[in-house]
Amino acid sequence: MADLGFLPPPPPVVFDPNIPAVTDPFAPIFEPPTVLPDPLAPVVPQPVIAVPASPDPVVAAAPSPLAVIGDAIAQAIAPSAASEVVTETSEFVTDVDGTTSTDGGGLNWFMIIVVAVVAVLTIVFSLYIMIIYQHPEDKNQAWFPKIVVIFGMTIAIYTVLMFPLDVTNSQVCSTTLPLVDCSTTFPMDTLWQIVYLANIITVFVLVPFAFFYYEGDSEWSGGRKLLSAFLWTLAIVIIVIVIIGIPYILAGYATYIFQPATSGTYSVSVLSTPANQQLSSCIPVRDDNVDVGINACAASSSREGSLRVRVSLITYAMAIVATVGWLLFLVFAAIGMVALPLDWIRQFISRPRTTITKKQYIERAKDLARRAHDIQFVAEALKKDRRQNGRSRKWRKNFSAVQSQVQVLMEDNDQLERVYPQGEDPAASWVMTVMGYWLKLFAGVAALALTICWILQVILYVLIDPPVSPFLNDAFIAANDVFALFGTILFGLFVFYLQGAVIKGNFKFGLNFLLFRVHPIKRGATVMSSMLFNVALVLLATTATIQFCAQAFALYAGKSAVYGVFGVTLSNLDGLKYLYIENIFIYAMLGVMLLTLLVLLLRGPDRWKKKKVETSFYDM
Repeated sequence: MADLGFLPPPPPVVFDPNIPAVTDPFAPIFEPPTVLPDPLAPVVPQPVIAVPASPDPVVAAAPSPLAVIGDAIAQAIAPSAASEVVTETSEFVTDVDGTTSTDGGGLNWFMIIVVAVVAVLTIVFSLYIMIIYQHPEDKNQAWFPKIVVIFGMTIAIYTVLMFPLDVTNSQVCSTTLPLVDCSTTFPMDTLWQIVYLANIITVFVLVPFAFFYYEGDSEWSGGRKLLSAFLWTLAIVIIVIVIIGIPYILAGYATYIFQPATSGTYSVSVLSTPANQQLSSCIPVRDDNVDVGINACAASSSREGSLRVRVSLITYAMAIVATVGWLLFLVFAAIGMVALPLDWIRQFISRPRTTITKKQYIERAKDLARRAHDIQFVAEALKKDRRQNGRSRKWRKNFSAVQSQVQVLMEDNDQLERVYPQGEDPAASWVMTVMGYWLKLFAGVAALALTICWILQVILYVLIDPPVSPFLNDAFIAANDVFALFGTILFGLFVFYLQGAVIKGNFKFGLNFLLFRVHPIKRGATVMSSMLFNVALVLLATTATIQFCAQAFALYAGKSAVYGVFGVTLSNLDGLKYLYIENIFIYAMLGVMLLTLLVLLLRGPDRWKKKKVETSFYDM
């Protein structure tokens, strides 16, 4: 059986002749055959949830061998099925414990409005990020790459925000009502497939095409650029199809391990007796049937069965992309969760304590001007060298050094502007600067708390088997008792923080090959090709973010649609399951986190590396 952590076992079946029968709509009531079938047969019907009242002494079917198997697999693969007997009216659903909740007559307009508002804000945020990081040379041009960058960042954020929506969607209706009968829910299975299909198309089609079109020789015609970009993109698509298609044909299966069991039957007349109406769902097997399967009442674990099923192509593609994304996620998330709080706290510690005088400002501004002139002289020499000799290895090395000097110069200029505020109200500007640093301290402490909670959640619930504690899962469930969406908000906070850490790690480390860095991200100095490249990296890592959250919050999010893919199917997928069962990626991520912490503590803030006293403005 797949390890479901703290997922609760299915509740006992309740037999009450006065309650109409409600079954899983995908598993109609059936009469057990006289001869019990092989419990390992692939046909897996669901157990009967309730027995309807009948004056005739018809035999009421307790869970048969196949029914017990079906119940176990249904709980593992699709835990959203109804698990209690309910009485449904046109507007309300009454649980057997007496609680009442709406059945969702009509659309949930609150969820629709929230989704619409968040969707618009996400696009605005993506546009803002693109504007503040773009290179000045790309202003008012390179429109198609910019559209792809905005679309890619939007999809990455949508993918993360879909998880809290999925959890909320699974909690809209009564827990006793199957989601297929709830009219207020979103079709999350379809939405997840759309989002991940958009992710795959963006990473392997749109981004490569826009990248190669942008990088095309400036002397080429538009048609030649389009042809070159198309051919490069076609080559990448073919490679991706081969990488996903061949393993899918050969090993695109998921194998589920289960324990078959059998139980006996009682007649309706016996169940109708008041003293027997609360009988357990476990009915002993008659002596002549003991040799069939395992007696459900004996709780034996001496026999196991397996069910091997072919997964859909889109599910397998999601699994492959998530596995590739893990290689990026374990680096970006580990670095981001350490660097995000430390950078904010260090910025507060090294904040300017006071402003400088006008004389000091003029002296340091002159030094900045001199350095800018030197950089411009080197840049002109590099431009001349490129026209004569092309982009040689030596030229690229010198060009990278000039870019680093420009970045340091811009940072020093920003620091100078902070300690010598100007404008109509310099005093107000200084107050806002000071408040900004205190806000960074608060954000740094909060980020540190979130990082510690994430580490504890991974250790206590994911790595230790059996888990020591559900930890955050219990916190989210308890928060839902305060008001309906409080737990979902907290859950979304942790998921979104993890994605923020991934983006932070990407911006801070990027695709770094130790000796050089490919397509670095720099504020106000990032060309579109670099932005496209890093958007693709973030999109790949986002798939692993969802899988990791599904594993870490299996108890709270166990009924979500995406958990069926990343929480169950992926851990049972032939070939890939061992990477997730043994938590290899997670151990590697914790190792990168420890290494990042040591490097940042030993290296210290970037400003300590500056050689000239005049480039530091915080020692006033």
